[in-house]
Amino acid sequence: MTIHLNASESVSQKILSFLESLTKQGESVEIIDDSLYKYEKAGILKGLQQIDNGEFTSSDELVEELNR
Repeated sequence: MTIHLNASESVSQKILSFLESLTKQGESVEIIDDSLYKYEKAGILKGLQQIDNGEFTSSDELVEELNR
C-alpha cells in the first residue's frame, strides 16, 4: 500500500514515531519523502528518455565502470 500524507509537523512526528516502532517489531516500512520522490522520478524520466533516444549502457559496460 502507498500513502501520500499531508500533515502538520506534530502529526507527522507522531506518525513517523509509530512507523519506527513497527520497524522495531520487524514490520517492513519504507518512507519516501517529497525530495527523494522527486529525485527518483527525475532519474526514471531521464532513463526513459535515454532509452527512447537509444542511449543505454550494457550491463557489462556498467559493471566495468562500477569496478573502476
